[in-house]
Amino acid sequence: MKTNKAKKVVKWIGLSFVGLFLILLILPYFFKNEIKELVLKEVNKTLNAELSMGDFDLTFIRTFPNMTIELNDTKVVGTGDFKGVELANIKQFSAHVGFWSVVSGEQVEIDEIHLVEPSFDVRILKDGKANYDIVKPDSLKTPEEISEPSSFKLSLKKYTITNAMVKYDDKSSNMFAQIDQLNHEGAGDLTAETVDFQTKTTMEKLSFKMDGINYLSEVKTEAIANLLMEMNDQSSKFTLKENTFKLNALTFSLDGFYEMLTGYDQMDLKLNASKATFKDFLSLVPTFYHSGYESMLTKGNLAMGGFVKGRMDEENMPGWDFNISVDQASVRYPDLPGSIQHIQLKAGSKFEGGKNMDLMTLDVEKFHADFAGNTIDAMLKMRNPMTDPFLQSTILAKVDLATLKKVIPLSEGESYTGKLNADVRLKGRMSAIENENYEAFDASGTIGLKNMVYASKEVNDKVDIAEMVFRFSPKNLALEKLDGKTGNSDFSIRGSIDNYMGYVFREELLKGTFSFTANKLDLDQLMNLVPSEEGSDKTDTVKTNETENNPIAIPSNVDFVLQTSIANVRYNNMDIKQVNGTVELKEAIATLENLTMQTMGGTVGLKGKFNTVEPSKPVVDFAYSLKEIDIKELASNFLTIQKLAPIAAYANGKISSDFAMKSALTSNLDPIYSSLSGVGDFATKSITISGFKPMEKVSETLNIRNFSNQTIKDLKTKFKFADGKVSVMPFQVNLGKIKTTVSGSTSFEQAIDYTLKMLIPKEEIPGEILKTAEQAIAKLNALAPKLNVQSLPDFLPVTVLLGGTVLQPKITSNYKEAILEATGNKKDQLINAVKETVKDTVKAIVGEKIKEVKEDLMQKKQQLLDEAQTKVTQLNAEAKKAADLLRSEAQKQSNELMKQAGANPLKQKAAEIAGVKIKKEAEEKALKIEREAQQRSTNIMATAREKADALK
Repeated sequence: MKTNKAKKVVKWIGLSFVGLFLILLILPYFFKNEIKELVLKEVNKTLNAELSMGDFDLTFIRTFPNMTIELNDTKVVGTGDFKGVELANIKQFSAHVGFWSVVSGEQVEIDEIHLVEPSFDVRILKDGKANYDIVKPDSLKTPEEISEPSSFKLSLKKYTITNAMVKYDDKSSNMFAQIDQLNHEGAGDLTAETVDFQTKTTMEKLSFKMDGINYLSEVKTEAIANLLMEMNDQSSKFTLKENTFKLNALTFSLDGFYEMLTGYDQMDLKLNASKATFKDFLSLVPTFYHSGYESMLTKGNLAMGGFVKGRMDEENMPGWDFNISVDQASVRYPDLPGSIQHIQLKAGSKFEGGKNMDLMTLDVEKFHADFAGNTIDAMLKMRNPMTDPFLQSTILAKVDLATLKKVIPLSEGESYTGKLNADVRLKGRMSAIENENYEAFDASGTIGLKNMVYASKEVNDKVDIAEMVFRFSPKNLALEKLDGKTGNSDFSIRGSIDNYMGYVFREELLKGTFSFTANKLDLDQLMNLVPSEEGSDKTDTVKTNETENNPIAIPSNVDFVLQTSIANVRYNNMDIKQVNGTVELKEAIATLENLTMQTMGGTVGLKGKFNTVEPSKPVVDFAYSLKEIDIKELASNFLTIQKLAPIAAYANGKISSDFAMKSALTSNLDPIYSSLSGVGDFATKSITISGFKPMEKVSETLNIRNFSNQTIKDLKTKFKFADGKVSVMPFQVNLGKIKTTVSGSTSFEQAIDYTLKMLIPKEEIPGEILKTAEQAIAKLNALAPKLNVQSLPDFLPVTVLLGGTVLQPKITSNYKEAILEATGNKKDQLINAVKETVKDTVKAIVGEKIKEVKEDLMQKKQQLLDEAQTKVTQLNAEAKKAADLLRSEAQKQSNELMKQAGANPLKQKAAEIAGVKIKKEAEEKALKIEREAQQRSTNIMATAREKADALK
């Protein structure tokens, strides 16, 4: 008896667990859509951005009693100035939420967040606008959104980021950073007032660039940081506990705290690098780290440290003292004969803290190195950087570039020759430059390079600098000479730069004038100077990714004038001669003045402006002058011409054209054709057109031989760009013996809309048509001589309409009607003269040919429509059968569920809900099948009608 009871207990426990498991499987489906709608609602309520997501999943089998929300392919795309920029693109986002908080309908508690393969693209414009600033201010929210509490509550205890990519592009501070393969995790109860938070971070590549200087280049980074986080209503304090940071081989730690208080921050952080060696420090220098670093032998002492301490607010900055010292160091590679010796470095920066940033100092007291008979010495001292900067600097260098291979491993095929000499001395205050008191500012010396030849597998041709001389003076920097060549190209540059001190220290206007001359410039070869090799690890990642998808911007504080004179240019397989003109860069606008060149058999003139005042919305405003240009070459070399005048690709001959145009550009500098506007003219002495589809279609429709191959002489016309199309003003042209007036337009999507008013000579009318018309007229005059119906005139007026597209033109004309009307339109008189008999006779004679063709066409058209209707009837019948089957199967499944539920009310409710869902899904699928069948039926009939209408 006890055994039976025990069996019953075990049985019911087992059934209970099975039932609970089934509930765990079924319940997520009930809440799935509610959770997704809740996520979208919360995000749209708070963000000025576009959120999209792919698949959405919800389960809590793995994380019971928590639910797991999983979002796939989630994107946050910017609007306004950042339209189209993906701030975030997350392959998979998952969060653990409290199940009972979901069931209760109150706040949903989130205690874990995990991001897999996210990419973040952070951008800040020059005016400070940031694409991450997407949270709606209260001014843009509805009163309900302001007062309504959030449905989500963060109770984080853990989060992870796996294999992330981060780009940070700050134009306002001229900073750029990129992180590849970032992995980060943090753990700790963030709901507590005091949190012992543990984090671990790795970055495969970290690059950082500021003001054009690469400070970190693809540095492998590791960080383990434990934080004690103390948070209350008055402050949030973060104290660093055990931590280790590693940049390539350089390891250090930070001690201290950072506290955020009301209105200001307080900090006391100290850098500890006591275990770092000189070799560890060199791992941050790409030249050493990426060329035999492991085998490199070093000697010498390294000392580096620093701290930042004090208050930071809108007026005050904390104090700091950072320094680095290298003494009697050397670097040697075992496989090389020479070494870099007597390396000395002493540098640092100090600031006592407070409001007066003028008290900041920057010093490089000494830098020295000797190698293979070469010497480099340098020093730098800067004071009063905020008000009246004082600068003192010396650079002395004598280097035989050919000796580099003795001390630094060079890649296969890499070599240097030439002599570098530098002797530059700067000393004085900025105020002396501003007051043009040049005697009070010592700036003298030169940087010279002679007979430098650089060769490498990374460049397809040697780069040869015969001589370069850069001379320093208080007033300007003079590029006295720069002569060089590479491959088929040679170049010579001269010029000077004014106000370089004001530009460096105060971002004032930098002025310059340059002249560029060359006997030959092979741009095709230069653009392939650096070969692109898949898998190459030599790519400058910072440069590549910084410019990717970013618009070209001309600096607003640069005023440069460049005079250009090039005898021969090779570009896009075109030979261009005598390129002369002036390019001016000023206030973020590039201006071309009278740029002329000889190419494509004629002369090209260009003037205008390229405006990047708004870098994300560049604009061009140019005027072109083409004189006796080969139209075939013009069309084959410029995609824009193919868009504006597609007939050019089918033409041979020379043209002249003057036109002015304005257009907005994409970030890749392609025209936005819908914004393009302008006017121009077009002229040619002789041009031949062959193979142009619309002309071939007109020839076919009018049944006029050789019409599609035309030689046009002495043509002049005008055109304009507007509303996304090129409109041609009416002009007269002789198409063979046919005088024609042409007007119409071509859209930039290649749609055509033209009217041709033609006077077709009688002899151009096909003999069969002409004979039939003449026979009809003769019989008509025989029946009613008094009508005196005339023969066809010498010229027949015909109107032809060209529609469709360039590749699929559609032609209509009044050709047949024109033939009948040309006889004098005696229909009414003929009826009065010979009544119905003559009318029928005329119809029989004149329409004999037309009627035969028409009856045949009508038969073929009806056959097409009948065949299409048969297909449609069969398609709809099959669709209805499939849809009814789905509905029937769903009803069966629903009935079966109710049957299995028995008398258990809980199971009956679950079965009822599941049955409704099954029938709903089946109904949606059935309707989809019926809609798709209806759409396919519509398409089949439409296609049949198009084919029928095309029969002529």
